[in-house]
Amino acid sequence: MKEVFIDFSEKLAAPPVVPDGKFRNWFSMPRSDPLIEHLSTILWNQEITPNIWQAARLSSNAYIFREKTTGWKIVAKFFATKTGEDAFRHSGHEYQCTQQAWDCLGPDQELRSVQPLGVWGGVLFVEFIDGLTLEDKIVIRRSQPGELYQSLENVGKLLSKLHTFRIQKKSSPDFGPTADYTYKLIDNLAKHGVLQNHPAVQCGLGKLIEKWAKGQLMWDFPLALNHGDATTTNFIFPADGGAAAIDWERSEFADPAADLGRLMAEVTHCVNKYGGNFSEGDFFANELAAAYCKEGNLSRNLDNLVHRARFYQAASTLRMARNGWLSRKDRLALVLQAFALFSQDVNL
Repeated sequence: MKEVFIDFSEKLAAPPVVPDGKFRNWFSMPRSDPLIEHLSTILWNQEITPNIWQAARLSSNAYIFREKTTGWKIVAKFFATKTGEDAFRHSGHEYQCTQQAWDCLGPDQELRSVQPLGVWGGVLFVEFIDGLTLEDKIVIRRSQPGELYQSLENVGKLLSKLHTFRIQKKSSPDFGPTADYTYKLIDNLAKHGVLQNHPAVQCGLGKLIEKWAKGQLMWDFPLALNHGDATTTNFIFPADGGAAAIDWERSEFADPAADLGRLMAEVTHCVNKYGGNFSEGDFFANELAAAYCKEGNLSRNLDNLVHRARFYQAASTLRMARNGWLSRKDRLALVLQAFALFSQDVNL
Protein backbone atom coordinates (compact mmCIF):
# COMPACT_ATOMS: atom_id res chain seq x y z
CA MET A 1 0.00 0.00 0.00
CA LYS A 2 1.05 3.57 -0.56
CA GLU A 3 2.06 5.61 2.46
CA VAL A 4 -0.26 8.57 2.93
CA PHE A 5 0.96 11.73 4.58
CA ILE A 6 -1.13 14.24 6.49
CA ASP A 7 -2.71 16.88 4.25
CA PHE A 8 -3.93 19.85 6.27
CA SER A 9 -5.68 21.30 3.22
CA GLU A 10 -8.18 18.43 3.19
CA LYS A 11 -11.62 18.85 4.68
CA LEU A 12 -12.41 16.85 7.78
CA ALA A 13 -13.97 13.51 6.92
CA ALA A 14 -17.14 12.62 8.80
CA PRO A 15 -17.95 9.05 9.83
CA PRO A 16 -20.72 7.30 7.91
CA VAL A 17 -24.27 7.47 9.18
CA VAL A 18 -25.25 4.09 10.59
CA PRO A 19 -28.77 2.99 9.58
CA ASP A 20 -31.12 2.09 12.42
CA GLY A 21 -30.44 -1.37 13.79
CA LYS A 22 -27.12 -1.71 11.96
CA PHE A 23 -24.70 -1.13 14.85
CA ARG A 24 -21.95 -3.76 14.44
CA ASN A 25 -23.68 -5.00 11.26
CA TRP A 26 -22.58 -4.33 7.70
CA PHE A 27 -24.35 -1.58 5.77
CA SER A 28 -23.82 -0.36 2.19
CA MET A 29 -21.62 2.61 1.29
CA PRO A 30 -21.99 4.55 -1.99
CA ARG A 31 -18.94 4.58 -4.24
CA SER A 32 -19.36 8.36 -4.54
CA ASP A 33 -18.61 8.86 -0.85
CA PRO A 34 -15.30 10.82 -0.54
CA LEU A 35 -13.84 8.31 1.89
CA ILE A 36 -14.75 5.39 -0.38
CA GLU A 37 -13.13 7.22 -3.27
CA HIS A 38 -10.00 7.63 -1.16
CA LEU A 39 -9.98 3.92 -0.30
CA SER A 40 -10.51 2.96 -3.92
CA THR A 41 -7.83 5.21 -5.41
CA ILE A 42 -5.15 5.47 -2.72
CA LEU A 43 -5.25 2.54 -0.30
CA TRP A 44 -6.66 -0.20 -2.52
CA ASN A 45 -3.99 -2.85 -3.22
CA GLN A 46 -5.90 -5.61 -4.99
CA GLU A 47 -5.55 -6.51 -8.66
CA ILE A 48 -9.25 -6.19 -9.49
CA THR A 49 -11.28 -2.99 -9.38
CA PRO A 50 -13.28 -2.52 -6.15
CA ASN A 51 -17.01 -2.80 -6.63
CA ILE A 52 -19.26 -3.08 -3.55
CA TRP A 53 -18.29 -1.24 -0.39
CA GLN A 54 -19.71 -1.81 3.10
CA ALA A 55 -19.00 -0.46 6.57
CA ALA A 56 -19.60 -1.60 10.15
CA ARG A 57 -19.33 0.49 13.29
CA LEU A 58 -16.94 -0.78 15.97
CA SER A 59 -17.25 2.14 18.40
CA SER A 60 -18.22 5.80 18.45
CA ASN A 61 -15.25 6.74 16.26
CA ALA A 62 -13.94 3.48 14.73
CA TYR A 63 -15.33 1.69 11.68
CA ILE A 64 -14.41 -1.29 9.51
CA PHE A 65 -14.71 -0.83 5.75
CA ARG A 66 -14.72 -3.81 3.42
CA GLU A 67 -14.99 -4.47 -0.27
CA LYS A 68 -17.59 -7.22 -0.42
CA THR A 69 -16.39 -9.01 -3.58
CA THR A 70 -12.84 -9.57 -2.33
CA GLY A 71 -13.41 -9.40 1.44
CA TRP A 72 -10.61 -6.80 1.73
CA LYS A 73 -10.92 -4.84 4.99
CA ILE A 74 -9.43 -1.77 6.62
CA VAL A 75 -10.09 0.05 9.90
CA ALA A 76 -10.73 3.80 9.98
CA LYS A 77 -10.54 5.86 13.17
CA PHE A 78 -12.32 9.23 12.94
CA PHE A 79 -10.98 12.01 15.16
CA ALA A 80 -13.31 14.84 14.13
CA THR A 81 -16.13 13.47 16.29
CA LYS A 82 -14.01 13.96 19.43
CA THR A 83 -11.55 16.73 18.63
CA GLY A 84 -13.08 18.86 15.87
CA GLU A 85 -10.46 20.89 14.00
CA ASP A 86 -7.74 19.26 16.10
CA ALA A 87 -8.51 16.01 14.27
CA PHE A 88 -5.60 16.59 11.88
CA ARG A 89 -3.15 16.90 14.76
CA HIS A 90 -4.52 13.95 16.74
CA SER A 91 -4.76 11.60 13.77
CA GLY A 92 -1.24 12.56 12.70
CA HIS A 93 0.07 12.01 16.23
CA GLU A 94 -1.43 8.53 16.48
CA TYR A 95 -0.15 7.68 13.01
CA GLN A 96 3.38 8.60 14.09
CA CYS A 97 3.08 6.69 17.38
CA THR A 98 1.77 3.60 15.60
CA GLN A 99 4.51 3.82 12.97
CA GLN A 100 7.12 4.05 15.73
CA ALA A 101 5.72 0.93 17.40
CA TRP A 102 5.56 -0.85 14.04
CA ASP A 103 9.22 -0.03 13.43
CA CYS A 104 10.26 -1.13 16.93
CA LEU A 105 8.43 -4.45 16.99
CA GLY A 106 9.06 -5.29 13.35
CA PRO A 107 6.66 -5.88 10.45
CA ASP A 108 7.21 -9.60 10.01
CA GLN A 109 7.28 -10.68 13.62
CA GLU A 110 4.84 -12.87 15.51
CA LEU A 111 4.56 -10.18 18.18
CA ARG A 112 3.86 -6.84 16.57
CA SER A 113 1.93 -3.61 16.33
CA VAL A 114 -1.03 -3.05 14.07
CA GLN A 115 0.26 -1.56 10.81
CA PRO A 116 -0.55 2.11 10.13
CA LEU A 117 -1.65 2.66 6.52
CA GLY A 118 -2.26 6.36 6.24
CA VAL A 119 -3.94 9.56 7.39
CA TRP A 120 -6.48 11.57 5.42
CA GLY A 121 -9.07 14.14 6.40
CA GLY A 122 -8.49 13.67 10.13
CA VAL A 123 -8.93 9.89 9.76
CA LEU A 124 -6.32 7.29 10.68
CA PHE A 125 -6.29 4.09 8.62
CA VAL A 126 -4.79 0.90 10.03
CA GLU A 127 -4.86 -2.72 8.97
CA PHE A 128 -7.75 -4.89 10.03
CA ILE A 129 -6.70 -7.75 12.33
CA ASP A 130 -9.19 -10.56 12.65
CA GLY A 131 -8.96 -12.22 16.05
CA LEU A 132 -10.02 -12.32 19.67
CA THR A 133 -8.96 -9.68 22.18
CA LEU A 134 -7.37 -10.46 25.53
CA GLU A 135 -10.73 -9.64 27.11
CA ASP A 136 -12.36 -12.26 24.88
CA LYS A 137 -9.75 -14.81 25.96
CA ILE A 138 -10.55 -14.07 29.60
CA VAL A 139 -14.27 -14.46 28.96
CA ILE A 140 -13.84 -17.93 27.41
CA ARG A 141 -11.03 -19.08 29.71
CA ARG A 142 -13.03 -21.94 31.20
CA SER A 143 -14.37 -23.30 27.93
CA GLN A 144 -10.94 -23.12 26.27
CA PRO A 145 -8.48 -24.52 28.86
CA GLY A 146 -4.93 -23.31 28.37
CA GLU A 147 -5.80 -20.55 25.90
CA LEU A 148 -5.48 -17.74 28.41
CA TYR A 149 -2.05 -18.91 29.57
CA GLN A 150 -0.75 -18.79 25.98
CA SER A 151 -2.35 -15.40 25.40
CA LEU A 152 -0.78 -13.92 28.54
CA GLU A 153 2.57 -15.37 27.54
CA ASN A 154 2.35 -13.72 24.11
CA VAL A 155 1.35 -10.34 25.56
CA GLY A 156 4.09 -10.52 28.19
CA LYS A 157 6.64 -11.23 25.46
CA LEU A 158 5.28 -8.42 23.28
CA LEU A 159 5.54 -5.83 26.06
CA SER A 160 9.00 -7.01 27.05
CA LYS A 161 10.14 -6.81 23.43
CA LEU A 162 8.74 -3.31 23.12
CA HIS A 163 10.34 -2.12 26.34
CA THR A 164 13.81 -3.46 25.52
CA PHE A 165 14.01 -2.30 21.91
CA ARG A 166 14.61 1.36 22.61
CA ILE A 167 15.69 2.48 26.08
CA GLN A 168 16.66 5.97 27.20
CA LYS A 169 18.63 6.62 30.35
CA LYS A 170 16.97 9.11 32.67
CA SER A 171 19.20 11.96 33.73
CA SER A 172 17.06 12.47 36.83
CA PRO A 173 14.52 9.68 37.46
CA ASP A 174 11.32 11.22 38.81
CA PHE A 175 8.63 9.16 40.50
CA GLY A 176 7.08 12.34 41.89
CA PRO A 177 4.40 12.89 39.19
CA THR A 178 3.22 9.28 39.55
CA ALA A 179 2.92 9.58 43.32
CA ASP A 180 1.11 12.93 42.99
CA TYR A 181 -1.37 11.45 40.51
CA THR A 182 -2.10 8.57 42.88
CA TYR A 183 -2.71 10.98 45.76
CA LYS A 184 -5.16 12.82 43.48
CA LEU A 185 -7.00 9.57 42.79
CA ILE A 186 -7.50 9.05 46.53
CA ASP A 187 -8.59 12.66 46.98
CA ASN A 188 -11.11 12.29 44.15
CA LEU A 189 -12.53 9.11 45.66
CA ALA A 190 -12.80 10.85 49.02
CA LYS A 191 -14.58 13.93 47.63
CA HIS A 192 -16.76 12.41 44.93
CA GLY A 193 -16.52 8.62 45.19
CA VAL A 194 -16.76 5.63 47.45
CA LEU A 195 -14.33 6.94 50.12
CA GLN A 196 -16.54 9.84 51.21
CA ASN A 197 -17.40 8.11 54.48
CA HIS A 198 -14.17 6.16 54.93
CA PRO A 199 -11.51 8.57 56.26
CA ALA A 200 -9.51 5.74 57.83
CA VAL A 201 -9.12 3.99 54.47
CA GLN A 202 -8.20 7.28 52.82
CA CYS A 203 -5.57 7.96 55.47
CA GLY A 204 -4.18 4.43 55.25
CA LEU A 205 -3.84 4.61 51.48
CA GLY A 206 -2.05 7.94 51.76
CA LYS A 207 0.46 6.54 54.24
CA LEU A 208 1.14 3.52 52.06
CA ILE A 209 1.82 5.69 49.00
CA GLU A 210 4.15 7.83 51.10
CA LYS A 211 6.13 4.72 52.04
CA TRP A 212 6.36 3.64 48.39
CA ALA A 213 7.55 7.10 47.39
CA LYS A 214 10.38 6.93 49.92
CA GLY A 215 11.69 3.69 48.42
CA GLN A 216 14.77 4.19 46.25
CA LEU A 217 13.66 1.45 43.85
CA MET A 218 10.75 3.62 42.70
CA TRP A 219 13.14 6.32 41.52
CA ASP A 220 15.66 4.13 39.72
CA PHE A 221 14.41 3.23 36.24
CA PRO A 222 15.21 3.81 32.55
CA LEU A 223 12.76 5.27 30.08
CA ALA A 224 11.38 2.76 27.60
CA LEU A 225 8.85 3.03 24.81
CA ASN A 226 5.50 2.28 26.47
CA HIS A 227 2.19 1.42 24.86
CA GLY A 228 0.54 3.87 27.25
CA ASP A 229 -2.93 2.29 27.24
CA ALA A 230 -2.29 -1.36 28.04
CA THR A 231 -5.82 -2.72 28.46
CA THR A 232 -7.38 -6.09 27.71
CA THR A 233 -9.11 -4.72 24.60
CA ASN A 234 -5.92 -3.39 22.99
CA PHE A 235 -4.26 -6.77 22.39
CA ILE A 236 -5.54 -9.00 19.61
CA PHE A 237 -4.68 -12.63 18.86
CA PRO A 238 -4.91 -13.47 15.15
CA ALA A 239 -6.12 -16.92 14.16
CA ASP A 240 -2.68 -17.85 12.82
CA GLY A 241 -1.01 -17.16 16.17
CA GLY A 242 1.01 -14.47 17.91
CA ALA A 243 -0.31 -11.17 19.24
CA ALA A 244 -0.74 -7.62 17.97
CA ALA A 245 -1.19 -4.38 19.90
CA ILE A 246 -3.53 -1.63 18.72
CA ASP A 247 -4.46 1.92 19.80
CA TRP A 248 -1.07 3.61 20.28
CA GLU A 249 -2.24 7.21 20.73
CA ARG A 250 -0.94 7.39 24.33
CA SER A 251 2.43 5.83 23.54
CA GLU A 252 5.38 7.57 25.21
CA PHE A 253 8.76 7.01 26.79
CA ALA A 254 8.12 6.17 30.43
CA ASP A 255 8.83 3.64 33.16
CA PRO A 256 8.16 0.23 31.56
CA ALA A 257 6.65 -0.91 34.86
CA ALA A 258 3.72 1.41 34.13
CA ASP A 259 2.63 -0.67 31.13
CA LEU A 260 3.05 -3.97 32.95
CA GLY A 261 1.31 -2.83 36.13
CA ARG A 262 -1.59 -1.25 34.23
CA LEU A 263 -2.24 -4.46 32.32
CA MET A 264 -1.93 -6.56 35.47
CA ALA A 265 -4.70 -4.46 37.02
CA GLU A 266 -6.83 -4.74 33.89
CA VAL A 267 -6.42 -8.53 33.75
CA THR A 268 -7.35 -8.88 37.42
CA HIS A 269 -10.43 -6.70 37.01
CA CYS A 270 -11.51 -8.46 33.81
CA VAL A 271 -11.24 -11.92 35.41
CA ASN A 272 -13.30 -10.68 38.36
CA LYS A 273 -15.86 -9.16 35.97
CA TYR A 274 -16.33 -12.42 34.11
CA GLY A 275 -17.07 -14.95 36.81
CA GLY A 276 -13.85 -14.89 38.82
CA ASN A 277 -12.55 -13.20 41.95
CA PHE A 278 -9.58 -11.14 43.04
CA SER A 279 -7.45 -14.19 43.89
CA GLU A 280 -7.97 -15.76 40.48
CA GLY A 281 -7.39 -12.44 38.76
CA ASP A 282 -4.18 -11.77 40.66
CA PHE A 283 -2.99 -15.28 39.78
CA PHE A 284 -3.33 -14.53 36.06
CA ALA A 285 -1.78 -11.08 36.54
CA ASN A 286 1.25 -12.79 38.07
CA GLU A 287 1.34 -15.20 35.11
CA LEU A 288 1.58 -12.15 32.85
CA ALA A 289 4.44 -10.74 34.92
CA ALA A 290 6.23 -14.12 34.83
CA ALA A 291 5.95 -14.26 31.03
CA TYR A 292 7.28 -10.70 30.81
CA CYS A 293 10.29 -11.56 32.96
CA LYS A 294 10.99 -14.82 31.13
CA GLU A 295 11.34 -12.88 27.89
CA GLY A 296 13.09 -9.94 29.52
CA ASN A 297 16.58 -8.67 28.91
CA LEU A 298 18.75 -10.06 31.68
CA SER A 299 20.75 -6.82 31.75
CA ARG A 300 17.76 -5.15 33.40
CA ASN A 301 16.88 -5.61 37.05
CA LEU A 302 13.57 -7.38 36.50
CA ASP A 303 12.91 -7.83 40.22
CA ASN A 304 12.93 -4.06 40.66
CA LEU A 305 10.71 -3.61 37.61
CA VAL A 306 8.10 -6.07 38.91
CA HIS A 307 8.23 -4.33 42.30
CA ARG A 308 7.41 -1.01 40.64
CA ALA A 309 4.75 -2.70 38.51
CA ARG A 310 2.95 -3.72 41.70
CA PHE A 311 2.56 -0.05 42.58
CA TYR A 312 1.19 0.75 39.13
CA GLN A 313 -1.16 -2.21 39.40
CA ALA A 314 -2.53 -0.80 42.66
CA ALA A 315 -2.79 2.74 41.26
CA SER A 316 -4.62 1.51 38.17
CA THR A 317 -7.00 -0.43 40.40
CA LEU A 318 -7.76 2.79 42.28
CA ARG A 319 -8.35 4.58 38.98
CA MET A 320 -10.92 1.95 37.98
CA ALA A 321 -12.70 2.50 41.31
CA ARG A 322 -13.81 5.91 39.97
CA ASN A 323 -15.91 4.32 37.23
CA GLY A 324 -19.50 5.38 37.85
CA TRP A 325 -20.98 2.52 35.83
CA LEU A 326 -19.75 0.05 38.45
CA SER A 327 -21.85 -0.62 41.53
CA ARG A 328 -20.78 0.96 44.82
CA LYS A 329 -19.99 -2.51 46.14
CA ASP A 330 -17.67 -3.23 43.20
CA ARG A 331 -15.94 0.14 43.52
CA LEU A 332 -15.32 -0.41 47.23
CA ALA A 333 -13.95 -3.87 46.42
CA LEU A 334 -11.50 -2.27 43.97
CA VAL A 335 -10.33 0.18 46.63
CA LEU A 336 -9.71 -2.69 49.05
CA GLN A 337 -7.87 -4.61 46.32
CA ALA A 338 -5.66 -1.57 45.77
CA PHE A 339 -5.04 -1.36 49.52
CA ALA A 340 -3.92 -4.99 49.55
CA LEU A 341 -1.62 -4.44 46.56
CA PHE A 342 -0.07 -1.31 48.06
CA SER A 343 0.58 -3.31 51.25
CA GLN A 344 2.75 -5.85 49.39
CA ASP A 345 6.52 -5.33 49.39
CA VAL A 346 6.08 -1.73 50.50
CA ASN A 347 9.29 -1.73 52.53
CA LEU A 348 11.61 -3.07 49.81
